[in-house]
Amino acid sequence: MKKLMIVVAAMIILFASAGATVVTSIPGGIVTPMPVLNVFGPGPQTFGAGITWSSTNAVNQGGSVFGYNNGYGFAANGSWVNNDMAGLNDSFLTFGVVDTMTFAFSTPVGAVGGFLNYAPGYGTPTIAVYDASNTLIESYVLTFLTGGGQNTGMFLGFQETTPIKYFTLSDAYIGITNLTTQAVPEPSSLLMLGSGILGLLGVARRKLM
Repeated sequence: MKKLMIVVAAMIILFASAGATVVTSIPGGIVTPMPVLNVFGPGPQTFGAGITWSSTNAVNQGGSVFGYNNGYGFAANGSWVNNDMAGLNDSFLTFGVVDTMTFAFSTPVGAVGGFLNYAPGYGTPTIAVYDASNTLIESYVLTFLTGGGQNTGMFLGFQETTPIKYFTLSDAYIGITNLTTQAVPEPSSLLMLGSGILGLLGVARRKLM
């Protein structure tokens, strides 16, 4: 029994120190809609609870778009219409430079994601998260195909134990809507998890005795 408790404790520590996880949903997350501005350029644009959007693409095709709800194409992956979105409006294959959009959080978050789409064959669409010192936590290359159609795509994001300060999207005309975040878990939540598991083990031990 003692060995089992040690193993469980080790599992709790491992869970608490685990790295990034790519997720396809964020249950209980907060969706922060972008205001309908239909602006072109690099930003910055601040919205919601201290979320700031900016882009390195200030020139190509008029720059990136923010709060855009007109037609936006993703080549073979279809198009979006009437989605309040941010779009990079750029591709390395077309313009010879990898541009990036960034969402910066005044208060770091524990999870972030959104409904995404990109143009297949126009570069390497990549999402990534960084900590407060701008150190990469995790990145992920999008490969999903929608088969075309209107307002198609996929929800993707990251669930982290390291607080997320920046969420970036790069290349291939990548677009995002329904930006979703979740607060950083309180340390007490992990302690409660550990106490609960150990409590269950205690009950099981008494029953065995």
